[in-house]
Amino acid sequence: MADAVVVGGGIGAARAAAALAAAGRSVVLLQEGPAIAGLAHPDIPVGLGLSRWRDVPAGGRALPGLTAGLYVGGAVHALPLSRAVLPALFPAGAVPGAAAAWGRSRVELELARLIGGGKEVRTYRDWLQQRYGKPVVERLFAPYCERRFGSPDGVTANVARAVHGSEPAEKAVAPAAGVLAELAALVAGVEVRVGVKLASLAPGRVTFEGGEIEGEVFVDLPPARVVELLGSLAPDGLAEEVGWLRSRHALEVTLTGGATLPFVTHVVDGPGQAYRFVRHALLPGNGALQGHVSVQFAVEDNDPLWAANDAAVVAAALTSLDEAAPGASNVGARVQRVADHHPVWVPTTAARMRRYSLALADVKVTPVGRAGTFSPLGGQAEAEYLAAAIGGEESLRDLMRRFVEPPVRATERQVHLTDFAHA
Repeated sequence: MADAVVVGGGIGAARAAAALAAAGRSVVLLQEGPAIAGLAHPDIPVGLGLSRWRDVPAGGRALPGLTAGLYVGGAVHALPLSRAVLPALFPAGAVPGAAAAWGRSRVELELARLIGGGKEVRTYRDWLQQRYGKPVVERLFAPYCERRFGSPDGVTANVARAVHGSEPAEKAVAPAAGVLAELAALVAGVEVRVGVKLASLAPGRVTFEGGEIEGEVFVDLPPARVVELLGSLAPDGLAEEVGWLRSRHALEVTLTGGATLPFVTHVVDGPGQAYRFVRHALLPGNGALQGHVSVQFAVEDNDPLWAANDAAVVAAALTSLDEAAPGASNVGARVQRVADHHPVWVPTTAARMRRYSLALADVKVTPVGRAGTFSPLGGQAEAEYLAAAIGGEESLRDLMRRFVEPPVRATERQVHLTDFAHA
């Protein structure tokens, strides 16, 4: 008999189940996919296999110094970028304007910091344009956003802050062992059921094909899916509201080759639709991936690539790698699919998330993980949120306000092109 039920398909659900078990709860973890956290190949990290922490947690290692690059204009440019690289990115006649806009934006940002004021910041484009000027955003960040999240005008500034911002107090941390060992440790002592077909959610109960489980309910699922499972318990009109809260799926293909690439290469343009190449073997605990490169995609439900078989996905990955890493091959290729791995805030979602969180509080269902909270929480924030949610000392409404709302936060983070993106 369980006193807590965690429902979800991502690694956030596994982390929540582990945190509940560590707190002395009896936990059942239900996942609709065929494998824990959707990982068919758990030795391949999700994303970069990294978290952001103020202090290195037990079992983690601070990220060693690694080189990063930006694939644009048919070449990989080493990061950090400076204005000196502009001639390689723009036609000769556009370089002076791009350099001037970059310099002017930095001056205006510093003046706003010192004396107040400044322009309204709502979208991904707004936040970056204030730091680099329009030409650099149009050449670098906007195409990258399209590949990873969608239109830069339909994605909130909070995504830009989380993905492109830097926080000096935080450290990038890699797990000390591979993801397989990390997941095994996370769910030790937890009853795990995969391949579950969910039917409904209710206060203190999860119903699925073939049975039901009672216990406090935690969900790592997108809002639209949670509302669907709540059925008549959801307030009228909530399904339409949360229809605006969307996410993208993660596809990661690991191939042989890529030795000439830096640790991480962010893709601005080029063949295919991948947004990043990663050599995971350069992270601690991933030596088994030596000689391999991972090609990462973010796709919508209706993207043919999401429904394609492994052979077609591998072919798409090779196409994306063709110019950046000649000689990569499909020898030993592995395909990883993780649903709803990229929640995407849009500028109109603050009120919708507030209504959603209040509705969940009424039915005593607590959202966890990326897909559940619909927030790009860092490692430290996720741990604090989980501890507070499990402790029950704050209402769900207060927790969501403190950790998630509003989607465009007042706290500014300075940004640079050292990492281009660290998520």
